[in-house]
Amino acid sequence: MPTSKILPLHPFLATALLAASLCLPQTAAHAAAPSCWSLLTSKYGPGILHAVEEADPCAKMPGFEQKESFNLTGLDLCTAAEGVRIEAQADLACKSTTHGGLLKGLLKGAEMRGKLEASMTVDVGACRITDSHVSVSGPVGELLTSVGDIQGLARGFAQKKISEICGPH
Repeated sequence: MPTSKILPLHPFLATALLAASLCLPQTAAHAAAPSCWSLLTSKYGPGILHAVEEADPCAKMPGFEQKESFNLTGLDLCTAAEGVRIEAQADLACKSTTHGGLLKGLLKGAEMRGKLEASMTVDVGACRITDSHVSVSGPVGELLTSVGDIQGLARGFAQKKISEICGPH
């Protein structure tokens, strides 16, 4: 199965959706008062953290393709009126490489840091994303913004993964 290295959200998406469908209340009465559960402190936490360690969100950043660190600091599964909401926070640091172009040698070893915040609401029954937002602060965020439509890329990639998890309807 081909994978993308644009954003690191896909490794824990399957686990989050499975947990949501099994443990969150699905009635309108329960959805009125949002509640959240940390997936990092759940039995799924070690697997999620392992998947995140393998993710490389820096791979698409020109001149800063080497991951220095990527630490997931929060991952919550919440009730939402339209299904479930997944919220994630992470710290990211990318290091410059010596690969080609004007950056070769000039910025060797330079580091860019940023904080990633993402949220996605999923209608589990319909197997579709109803809302999503990704933001990255700091110099890393500025560089990612210059690469292209991060919101569209992230949503498209996540929807593809959710569709793979749900299978054919």
